[in-house]
Amino acid sequence: MAKKDRTIEFDFFDIDINRLDEEWINQPKIFFKYAAELADAKRRLEEVRAETDVLRAAGDRALRDNPTSFGLPEKITETLISNTVLQQPKYQDALKTCRIKKHRVDILQAAVSALDHRKSALERLVSLHGQNYFAVPKPIDERSIEAIDNIEKGAARLAGKKRKRNKE
Repeated sequence: MAKKDRTIEFDFFDIDINRLDEEWINQPKIFFKYAAELADAKRRLEEVRAETDVLRAAGDRALRDNPTSFGLPEKITETLISNTVLQQPKYQDALKTCRIKKHRVDILQAAVSALDHRKSALERLVSLHGQNYFAVPKPIDERSIEAIDNIEKGAARLAGKKRKRNKE
């Protein structure tokens, strides 16, 4: 399960500035998807925590009923009971499951937070678009045309290198 948590796909980080309308249309759908996953993960975490509490209580009861079966003396203290319950394999497994579920909640919470940042980024990109930030320069002479061509070719090469690195 822990490996799956690390491989959650966060493909929403890439924003296509040439399709801001589509990005805005998809934003609420993406947000809801991860918010719903987060809610489900929180519910599962609470269920596991409740199971862990039940295991702790059952271990506590078993120790009090028959301390000698756990290798303890007849007269036991609260600290001894508590420490012995903590060492039980079933309880340790339950704690491990809790940590795994908590990690998933934390990852999904980060995704939901990142989607809030994505929303802000989209707002700013739309604002920049309205200010013609992404406008294409208009050449005024032959030398300007050549300079713009060189810049576009360089940008295309750089984008190709980025895609190649991302695939590797």
